[in-house]
Amino acid sequence: MTEQSTPKKHVTNKKDEVKALCFIIFILFPVLSATFLSAYGLFTWISLTLTGVPSH
Repeated sequence: MTEQSTPKKHVTNKKDEVKALCFIIFILFPVLSATFLSAYGLFTWISLTLTGVPSH
């Protein structure tokens, strides 16, 4: 009577997985590392500007 549509399965092959891995390793990790390092440097610079250099 009514047709039931079967859900389409997403098929991934090895080539797509290698592309995703290369994207993560060569693009995502370096960009995130540079972003976090820059944010840490900016935070340190702002905190030293506001509070001054710590004395010994």
